[in-house]
Amino acid sequence: MRAARITALMAAFVLPIFGSATATAQDVSPTLLIETSPSDIPNYRRMVHVKYLEGNRVARSFVAYNRTEFKRVDQQLGQDIIESCTSGAVTPLSEIQTFARDEALRAKSGQAPQTRYFCIKNIPNWSNQNRDRYLDPIFETLPYSVQAF
Repeated sequence: MRAARITALMAAFVLPIFGSATATAQDVSPTLLIETSPSDIPNYRRMVHVKYLEGNRVARSFVAYNRTEFKRVDQQLGQDIIESCTSGAVTPLSEIQTFARDEALRAKSGQAPQTRYFCIKNIPNWSNQNRDRYLDPIFETLPYSVQAF
């Protein structure tokens, strides 16, 4: 159920803006630089920034405080972080899964979230299988929807 919500959101609102037809035709992921960090809004534990890269620049950037709403933002990011993604290695799925386990433990024990970066690019079988595998663990401890304040 979780995977379907994130996948539907990404497919319906985020991916069409960035040439998802290319990713779908070749069934490889776009280049995504994902940052997870403590939230800048009270009552939310953490937030996730999704940055679509084109070459060595951020083409579009979105922030999510929950699993159902993404908001477009113009967030600046150090060029060194961008270049480490575009010219560096892909974040292994095992590292993302380890992050998810560690983050769940941190949330359960009341510890603050840590800032982490993940680089996802050229992942084959993206739309059919790997999008959920790579993205779900990153969004795992976010609430499903807007929390009442």
